[in-house]
Amino acid sequence: MLTVLLRPIPHLISMHWPIVNNRQQNIAPGFQILLLIAAAMVTRSAANAQTPEGNADVERFFADKIEPLLRAHCLECHSHAAEQMGGGLTLDSRNGWEEGGGRGPAIVPGNPDESLLIKAVRHEDADLKMPPDEKLTAADIELVVEWIRRGAFDPRKQIPPPEATGDPLHWWSLRPLKRPDVPGLADDAPGTNPIDAYVFDRLRQQQLTPVPQADRRTLIRRLYFDLHGLPPEPNAVMTFVSDPDPMAYEKLVDRLLASERYGERWARHWLDTVHFADSHGCEHDVFRPNAWRYRDYVISSFNGDTHWDRFIREQLAADRFYPDDSGLIAALGFVAAGPLELSRASTAPVTFDYLDRDDMVGQTMSAFASTTANCARCHNHKFDPITQVDYYSLQAVFAGTGKGDVEFDSDPAVASQRRRWKALLTAADTNDRVVLLAPEYQEFVDQWEQKFVSDPVTWETLLPATFVSSGGATLKRLDDSSLLASDVRPDVDTYTVTAPTILKKLTALRLEVLTDDSLPMRGPGRQDNGNLHLTEFEAS
Repeated sequence: MLTVLLRPIPHLISMHWPIVNNRQQNIAPGFQILLLIAAAMVTRSAANAQTPEGNADVERFFADKIEPLLRAHCLECHSHAAEQMGGGLTLDSRNGWEEGGGRGPAIVPGNPDESLLIKAVRHEDADLKMPPDEKLTAADIELVVEWIRRGAFDPRKQIPPPEATGDPLHWWSLRPLKRPDVPGLADDAPGTNPIDAYVFDRLRQQQLTPVPQADRRTLIRRLYFDLHGLPPEPNAVMTFVSDPDPMAYEKLVDRLLASERYGERWARHWLDTVHFADSHGCEHDVFRPNAWRYRDYVISSFNGDTHWDRFIREQLAADRFYPDDSGLIAALGFVAAGPLELSRASTAPVTFDYLDRDDMVGQTMSAFASTTANCARCHNHKFDPITQVDYYSLQAVFAGTGKGDVEFDSDPAVASQRRRWKALLTAADTNDRVVLLAPEYQEFVDQWEQKFVSDPVTWETLLPATFVSSGGATLKRLDDSSLLASDVRPDVDTYTVTAPTILKKLTALRLEVLTDDSLPMRGPGRQDNGNLHLTEFEAS
């Protein structure tokens, strides 16, 4: 499980440095916590390195002689990756041959003659011959015998699958972290926080003496490097050193945490985790002009103490979890922070889509679940409880996701107004009376109606100055400024009319067709039945 602390607790920086062999070590400030972890890892590694012969020869013998032999002659049938596992026996881990198959454990360390594996490779049993097609050479058999005689050193370990317990969360990497008991402090170890307790406990175990507390000049430098990544200004050092306030240290920590420099310092660790860059990478390395928005979002999240649960939701689906906070759209840059190979997008689009989603899946799983998933793209994951079905189900989550610049309103108030007016425009285009006549818009409707009551529409007849028929008909302007067509009666005709006007603004145009005694059936058309068909009307 991955635990991310977006803001360190102010007093977790130890004021003491350990002494190793009574000699002070030159250790970079800010790494005292890592020192303890590293010490524990070294101790554990040393314990794991104990072999029957107590030296590296056994490890080298296994790596150079035994593992290549097993891989060449055994693992095709006896491994977790084998399509049909022979006899239920796996030889790709120590767990596998210790548990054995249907006949029991395959190896008895230190006793090759009692090991089923030796009987199998020697072909001593007619029903137990491995490999079945071709017997190992005498030299190879002697290597296996020698390996088992030395204790069968095998550093490979296979974690039991979650199906063994019925609980998928039983997997070692998915189990919840447990807070250890804090060691008690001795009277001569005046620590002020749990970190000091662990430091003094380890020093006591090693019979080492701690150095005195750091002086103020050293302490302020450690704080600045840890929280801001930069050294303090000389005047800040002088002020802190001469400050008589007993809470000067605590107040200094609070000031550094409240500074914008804090987020700039610590956000870089998260940006490294998500492979953030200002360009696409790969051979073309196209610049991303808007990548800085995601970077600034991360910095702001650290400075604003965003909770870890919300930090995850914002980056995976801010538009769904927080639709009213449009400024969080920048957080979705998480899925696009990694490399983007645009050349493949144009030459092999299907391959590009799969690989691009693979990057999204891998980045999401490694960042938020501390688990690699990419191996399951080709086969069930051997070291994590992820199947190919799981992997492609995760890919499906991102199947509708593309990468590119998205316009958004960083101010949620502006975004809210934009959504409101766009919805109203859509309602006007579709004549949605439910929206247009809603109570919230009643004032606008009343104003619109009142405008026509106080300022009614006035229609003014245009006086045609020129009027031409493309079909050869005769157009005559009458006393009421209307036009009357006569003579030639083509099937299709176009009238072009030009008329001056003194109006400064036109809000509407109306075309009226009139009757006349000279027209067939009194019109208004010139067909025998008095009809006409108007197919197009243009005005400019």
